[in-house]
Amino acid sequence: MAIQLVPAPDYRGEAGVMAMRSLQRELAKALQVEDWERVRHLDRICVVLIDKVINANREDKSTLVCALSELKGVYAGLIAQCQREVVFLQAT
Repeated sequence: MAIQLVPAPDYRGEAGVMAMRSLQRELAKALQVEDWERVRHLDRICVVLIDKVINANREDKSTLVCALSELKGVYAGLIAQCQREVVFLQAT
């Protein structure tokens, strides 16, 4: 028997989308200030969160599409910023 002090989060429907949006905001902030350690940390959290949202919404494809489409934009920005960093490092 496990002791649980707070209920486990429910990632079904809008709750899952909101959790993804919260993570996206934090990731975007970390990218903006180039806090690469925080970006790495949030990326690891993102992997776990995506699994939880997918598992909670297997029957609700529209929720999955919404949550993952928005996240795709954040990662596109991350990739673009990484490419700029590489170009900058190669130029110096």
